[in-house]
Amino acid sequence: MKRVLLINSNTETAPYPVAPLGIALVASSLKSRNEVEIFDFTFNSTDSLISFIKEFKPDYIGIGLRNIDNVTMRNCKWYLEEIRNNIINPVKENFRIPLIIGGSGFSIAPHQIFEYFDVDYGIVGEAEEIFPKLLLEIDSGEGKVELANVITKWGYKVNTSEQNHKPLVLPKANIDELIDFEPYINKGNYPVQTKRGCTHKCIYCSYPNIEGTKYRLRPVEDIVDEIEEAQRRMPDITFEFVDSTFNSPVKHAINICREIIKRKLNVKLRTMGVNPGDVAEELIVVMKQAGFTQIDCTPDSASALMIKKYRKNFSKNKLIQCAEIIKRHDMPVMWFFMLGGPGETEDTIMETFEFIDNNISEKDMVHITEGIRVIPNTELYDIAIDEGVISKEMSVIDPLFYVSPTIGKENLTFILDREIKKRNNVINSVDSEPPAELVQAALKYREENRVEEPMFRSLLTMKNQLKKTECK
Repeated sequence: MKRVLLINSNTETAPYPVAPLGIALVASSLKSRNEVEIFDFTFNSTDSLISFIKEFKPDYIGIGLRNIDNVTMRNCKWYLEEIRNNIINPVKENFRIPLIIGGSGFSIAPHQIFEYFDVDYGIVGEAEEIFPKLLLEIDSGEGKVELANVITKWGYKVNTSEQNHKPLVLPKANIDELIDFEPYINKGNYPVQTKRGCTHKCIYCSYPNIEGTKYRLRPVEDIVDEIEEAQRRMPDITFEFVDSTFNSPVKHAINICREIIKRKLNVKLRTMGVNPGDVAEELIVVMKQAGFTQIDCTPDSASALMIKKYRKNFSKNKLIQCAEIIKRHDMPVMWFFMLGGPGETEDTIMETFEFIDNNISEKDMVHITEGIRVIPNTELYDIAIDEGVISKEMSVIDPLFYVSPTIGKENLTFILDREIKKRNNVINSVDSEPPAELVQAALKYREENRVEEPMFRSLLTMKNQLKKTECK
C-alpha cells in the first residue's frame, strides 16, 4: 500500500477560511488502495510541512491549487510565488518524491502553471478518477504516462470534455474527519457541492471550461444525507453550498430545500452563488424554511447595457423583480457587482448605483469589484486582446485585469471612490476586510443582544452607530 500526502496550498483566510473540499474528495477516492493524509497549509508553516513529510514518508505528494490570485485589481495578492517558495521548492530541496499538482486554479492555465512550478505531473479538471489511475500507471513502471488530462514533462493530452459530461457521483468525504476542522468551525463553513457544470455564458467566467457546459446534478438524497450526517458530528456548523450558482437549475435547488424541510433538519445554510435570472418566489420561500440565513446574489451589473455585454441570463426588469422578492422575504444578502467591463461608462456605473439605492435594503451589504480578472479561454480574454488592454505575449498566470477603454482605470477608481463613500452598505473589494475595532464592536453587540443575523448585518449596524457618534 502506497502512502500519499495531499497538500492544501490555499493560505487565504479573508473574509473567512475555506475548507479544502476538493482535496477531501480526492483523498476519499484514493483511500481504498493507499494510505492517505492531508496537510492543511492554511494554518501551518513550511517547517511543519517538512517535519510532517519526514514522519509520514509519502511515496507521492499531491498539491491542490484553489486560486491563482485574489482577483482584486488594486492590492492584488498573487499566490503562485508564495506557494512555490513556501511549499514546492522546500519539498524538492529536501526530498525526491514525485509531485502532482491539480485543482481548479491549476486547471485555468495548466501548462503555464506546470512549467512555473516545475513539478512531475499535473491533473487538469476533476481528479477523483484520474489521480488513482495516474498512481497505478506510475507504479507499473512501464514508461511514459499518457493519460488524458494529465500533464507530464514529456507531453500532455488534455481532453476534459469526456469527464465533464459524465454523471456526477462524488466519493463520500467527511472533510471534518480528514483534516483538523477546528479552525473552520468558528470562522468558516462546511462546504457542500450539489452539482458541477454551468450552462450560463458569462464572458469572463472559467467555470464552464473547468466543470463543463452541462449540469451534472448530485442526487438530492445524497446531498441531504451528507448534511444530516455532518450536523450530527457538528451541531452548530453552518453549511455552505459552493456551486458556482446554487439556484441553477432552480428545480434542483428547490428540491434540495424541500428534502431538508421534509426531514425537519434544524440547520444553518448559506450559499455563495444565487443567479438573479433563476430567482422565484417559491425558491426564496423554501430557502428560508430550509434554514438559509444568508445568500450571495451575483448580478455583476445593474445596467441594461452591461447585463447584455456580460451575456447574463436575465434582463434589467428580471433583476429588479429578483431584488423585490428577496427584500419582501427579508432574506439577508450580500450583493456582488463587477464594474469596468466592455463598454462601461460613467452612465452605466451610475445605473448600477441607482439600482443599489432603489432596490437593495440598507441592511444588506454590496460588494464592488473594480475591474475584471482576465482568464484565458474566455470571451473577455479575446476582447482584451482585440482592444489592446493586454497582449498575447503576456503570461496568463500573471494577474491581468480588464478595464474598458471607454472608462479607463483612473476614472473608474475615481468614480467608485466617490460613490462608495456616499453609501454605508457599499464596499470596494480592496477594502473587504473590516477594521479590527469594528469587528470587536460587532461581536460585543451580537453577544449582548443575542442576535443570530449574519455577521455583515451586525457590522453594518455598528458602522451606522459609529458614524452617528462621529457626526455629533
